[in-house]
Amino acid sequence: MARTGFVKQARLLLLAAAFTLPAATATAQPSSGATDTVHVERKKLTLEEILARCLQGEKTKLAGHRDITYTLTVRSILHWKKKKEVRDAVFKMFADDAGFSRSVKVGEEVHRFKLQEDAWVLDESPEKDPSVKMEAGGFSDFVELPFFLEDQQEFNFELLDRTIEANHVIFKVGFRPKSEFKILPSGIVYVDTDAYRIVHEEFTFNQNPFPLLVKDMKSFSRHWEELPGGEWVFTRVMLEIELRNVFFGKAPENVAVALLREDFRFDQGYDERIFGKR
Repeated sequence: MARTGFVKQARLLLLAAAFTLPAATATAQPSSGATDTVHVERKKLTLEEILARCLQGEKTKLAGHRDITYTLTVRSILHWKKKKEVRDAVFKMFADDAGFSRSVKVGEEVHRFKLQEDAWVLDESPEKDPSVKMEAGGFSDFVELPFFLEDQQEFNFELLDRTIEANHVIFKVGFRPKSEFKILPSGIVYVDTDAYRIVHEEFTFNQNPFPLLVKDMKSFSRHWEELPGGEWVFTRVMLEIELRNVFFGKAPENVAVALLREDFRFDQGYDERIFGKR
């Protein structure tokens, strides 16, 4: 997932040429003998101000915390012509505000299927050589920023839509790389203007970043949520790609991956019983 970035990323992974918040009109309750209407107009924001608020919102999404521990579940579905595998792996993850991160796998299940008479049936034969070895690389929510905010100079931004959800103004923003020669993604980002934080990202590649291996990157998205304590974290990443037949049929034709992050704990410290010596 490119966020995570990949993801993160992203993502991982703003906003428009110039747009403003709508003007708000309020009518004052007239006192005795008063008949005037008071009009209140919100300050118009420039693109630079909106980008600055988004960047600051991302930098403060874990403000006040020293470290984060959570559970990561990764489900991958791998398709060949006549077989497929469903792999579920669970990891414990740790990261701190100094940029240190570590992961440890705590469990994995594999279910394999074969195609028989146009139907998928469970293949209970023993697995000789795993097709995929699932590992989780290090990622730190404290130091990773969405790439399109961190490298704004590389992208053009456009406001696509503006909606109101649960009394929050949500901006739908598109971005695309300025250069046709750099392999960078385009995307759509949804921004909650209550705290100027990202709630959802969708990415596409106009140029294939791995043309020798990947045939098509079909989808890539990342979803963010606010925790009860006010922290802002991404909780889901979805990715689907088609691979080229470069390993004589051993590599799958299609791979779909879903990442779920949950059970977030803050300021618990590094637990050597789980992650080993630091």
